[in-house]
Amino acid sequence: MVGIKDQIKTLAEAIERESVLIHRDALIGAYRDLSKIAKFGLDKLIKKASEYGGKKGAQTLKERYGIYTDRLDEALDVLSIIAESSRMIGYFEYDTEKMEIRVEGSILVEAIPTSQKPVCQPIAGFFKGFLSEFLEKSYDVEEVMCQAQGYEQCVFRIKPKGAKK
Repeated sequence: MVGIKDQIKTLAEAIERESVLIHRDALIGAYRDLSKIAKFGLDKLIKKASEYGGKKGAQTLKERYGIYTDRLDEALDVLSIIAESSRMIGYFEYDTEKMEIRVEGSILVEAIPTSQKPVCQPIAGFFKGFLSEFLEKSYDVEEVMCQAQGYEQCVFRIKPKGAKK
């Protein structure tokens, strides 16, 4: 049986092989421009596309690299490596008791540094898609606090689908 440390090494190699280089400033500019037309429902489409990306990433890790777990904490360890390695997030931590993910340095907050509403919903979509596919159990993930709103960290609540609010 392959241990989690071996799986993490495999994950790092997979990120190198499966990822593409996209200029950070281009992503920031694109998200800033797209947010201006979010009132037309594009924000929901972006979140859905990000969710699909999370699912595809989890499928790739399982099918091509044999990385599996049924534990939320281990799945979040894998997700933290992906999030920080992608440079889309500077810092990632989680608390399985509170069912929260906390991040700092989101590229989306760089794009929209001040907002009354959370701006990292596409990241929430990616987390939802990844966790649901990787753990083969439906999850909802929602950003409840955002650095763009003036909070110290962006906070995402994880909720197994069907659980009470």
